Amino acid sequence: MKHSKIAVVTIGQAPRKDMAEDIQQLRASGLHVHEFGVLDSLSPAEITSLSPSSEDTDVLVTLLTNGQQVKLSKQKLMPYIQTCIDDLHEFTWVLLMCTGDFTNKLSCKNLLLPDRMMTNLVKGLQTELALGLIGPEPEQQQTVAEKWQSAQFDVTFSASSPYQFNAQHLLAKAQLLEYQGADLLILDCMGYSTTMKNMIKDQLTIPVIVPREAVFTILKAIC
Repeated sequence: MKHSKIAVVTIGQAPRKDMAEDIQQLRASGLHVHEFGVLDSLSPAEITSLSPSSEDTDVLVTLLTNGQQVKLSKQKLMPYIQTCIDDLHEFTWVLLMCTGDFTNKLSCKNLLLPDRMMTNLVKGLQTELALGLIGPEPEQQQTVAEKWQSAQFDVTFSASSPYQFNAQHLLAKAQLLEYQGADLLILDCMGYSTTMKNMIKDQLTIPVIVPREAVFTILKAIC
């Protein structure tokens, strides 16, 4: 679709400087891309109020425009996400830039969800793969693992944040997952970049998937 208008929605603040190169590549391919942040209109105090409590089991991690990593309660954030996407009905596609499980939890006709796209993509490869999953923070282990287990995969999880990136730390986590029997490594957050993948993949013997790279490739293919 030659004149596709794409709303790219981060659960943090826009624009996302760490995604600038990838966003520019989408625009260079002819797409009309507009960035929105769920937290854009919120004050620092309001953002702090969305922090997870000790009882929260579903924690999301994102980035503010000042480069600060923040942890958010998915339960508290959900109304803000819905309000943000409610205003985007004129866009061809609305891409939520988060790999958390939002399937059947948000109302938007043209919503693209990376978690749904990725689980179906990996299912299309093979259903008996043992997955090594890396997410930003250790407290995400339960929800990230459950998302992939519900898709009938055996999974092992580790944590290394893309927002406080250390290549050696990420590589060590990836190598451990490979040693533990992973057939495929997924860097399960939209914060991980192709550059990060390229810094570790040649030192592994298993494939590495970065959701941002895969989702943007699919987006260009359908527009």
